[in-house]
Parts: sequence; C-alpha cells; structure tokens
Amino acid sequence: MIKSLAHIGLRTQNIVTARHFYQSLGFEFQRQLDIPEPRGTIAIAFLQQKGIVLELYQLPWQTDARAVEDSGVDHLAWQVEDLAATEKWVRSLGYPLVEGPCDHPAGSRYFMIAGPDGERVEFLQPLNR
Repeated sequence: MIKSLAHIGLRTQNIVTARHFYQSLGFEFQRQLDIPEPRGTIAIAFLQQKGIVLELYQLPWQTDARAVEDSGVDHLAWQVEDLAATEKWVRSLGYPLVEGPCDHPAGSRYFMIAGPDGERVEFLQPLNR
C-alpha cells in the first residue's frame, strides 16, 4: 500500500541550471551523488522544501530536451497563500509567466512559469466560494 509521496524525479539536461532554478524557488540543496556507469556518470541532486523532495538527475548520454508534447511530467503545482505576492516574487526572480494568472474551473486562481527542461511550474491559490 502507498504510504506517502517519496520524491519527484525530474530528468534534466543541465543539473546545475535545474538546481539553481529550484533553489531560487525556495528548495534547499540536500546532497549530490555521482554514480558511475558504463556510458558515463549519472549526476543526481536532492533538494527539499516543506517535506517535498525533488530528485534532479542528468544522464550523460542524453542529447535533446524533452519536447513539450511528449509524455512525462507536464507540471508541478505549488499551493500558495497569496497569488499576487507570489507573482511579484517570481517576476523579481526574472521568470516570465507562460500562462495566467487566470481562474480554473476547479476553484483556484493560478499562473505558470517554465522550468529549465520543458516542465511547467504552477502556483495556485484556492478561491473562496
């Protein structure tokens, strides 16, 4: 039986760029592992924020970023207390919005920014109805 979410694994083209991106959003770097294998070294970095663990990994044989229309992780969503303040903060970091802010029929207001590897990062605030 599933007990809880262990971590979210994100494949990246550049582990340093991805690590800096998620650290700028408040994730704390925990540790990095370099795992040798026959085709090269796999770099893995673990970051954490409020019990959410991100495992970023870079494969040495990878050449192209994942196309947006491909299957896989489309977006990560973070619930926030104040969407307007979060938007101001994200813009101050230099990340442009790629969607929103707008209302979602499920009862929230949200916006999205682009991650370094084609994933989108959503920030949402539930609407009081």
